[in-house]
Amino acid sequence: MQAMEQFLQSSFLLIFLSIVSVFLSQAPYLCLSFAGILLILFAVRSLSDGEKRGGLFCAAEAVAAAMFFLLSGTCPAYLILYEVRVFRWSVAQIFLPASVYGIVQMLRGQPLPQVLCGMIFLAAVSLLLSIVEKMIMGYIFARAQITYAVKTAAVNEMYERKLNQELILKSYLAEKNARLEERENISRNIHNSVGHSITAAIMTLDAADMLFDTMPEKAREKMNAANERIHASLESIRHAVRLLDHEGGMVGISDFFSALNTVTEHFAMDTTVKIRTDFPDADSSLSIPHEHSEFLTGAVQEILANGVRHGGADIFTISVAADSRHIRLSVLDNGRGSFSPQNAKEKIENGFGLKKLLSYAERCGGFASFENGNGFRSTITLPLPEEDQE
Repeated sequence: MQAMEQFLQSSFLLIFLSIVSVFLSQAPYLCLSFAGILLILFAVRSLSDGEKRGGLFCAAEAVAAAMFFLLSGTCPAYLILYEVRVFRWSVAQIFLPASVYGIVQMLRGQPLPQVLCGMIFLAAVSLLLSIVEKMIMGYIFARAQITYAVKTAAVNEMYERKLNQELILKSYLAEKNARLEERENISRNIHNSVGHSITAAIMTLDAADMLFDTMPEKAREKMNAANERIHASLESIRHAVRLLDHEGGMVGISDFFSALNTVTEHFAMDTTVKIRTDFPDADSSLSIPHEHSEFLTGAVQEILANGVRHGGADIFTISVAADSRHIRLSVLDNGRGSFSPQNAKEKIENGFGLKKLLSYAERCGGFASFENGNGFRSTITLPLPEEDQE
């Protein structure tokens, strides 16, 4: 970038001096020829590393510059020496045009006052060019620093977002493990309680058997009491199993696809819409949490119903992508709904279905997106805990 800026400055100065020489030089065409050579040399220098230029290249620049200002015969033409970059020391480079001009003019026998005036003029203009160049380089450096700062901030933001997602996932796993542990305790307590109830019912039945011949009415009462206790215990067991059996379990990916196919087939038969599914080949080693499976199948039902109800869609495409870390569900329809980026937040907040999908995905460390372009597309991505895949 710095070499390019120097090339632009050198080019502008050379063009200006060439225009002046065309009107004042006695050999304008030769002067323009050497100006073209200098422009080529400046371009080559900008494309290469200035610190690695050889002596031959520097000599070629110096010779072309000398021919240019000698053929031009004007005082301003000596300013081209400032752009030749013979010296690495900036102060020497500033006074180079004035020094060469003074030597040439003294050899030609020009009056000393005229020579001094020309030298002062060249030194002043060279100093101005140096100041302008410093300002440009400072601006380039500041812009580079700002760009670097913006990139660094973007990288840090991405890193923080990744950390936040990992924290959300860890929090979700901790909450899930705590919930499973709590349910195991509840299950154990229910089991013990039901066990005592059944034991008491058995003892009551034994007592009823002993009283059956002598006190049939009393025996019937005990039998009824035992029957009630057994039914209550059985209902408690069934309720506990329904709550706990599905928590923390894993579902094979092929079983999940089967559940999705069942949902889509039933919906298609009930509504006569067309549904195309794009599921990858089932990986027998891949499984997802049962609650993810239940959520995603319910999400498909919700999205299909919304597409028909709000968008008038009759064609749906459902695709699933899964690996050991994530599972992504995407549903695209051909509906014509009113959902747009401008009212997306309001639609999600006011609609229970989309809000529920978004809330679950974010709570698990994933995300959900909804967009309406060539049809309405819903995308839900959920993370899969690594330990669940072992």
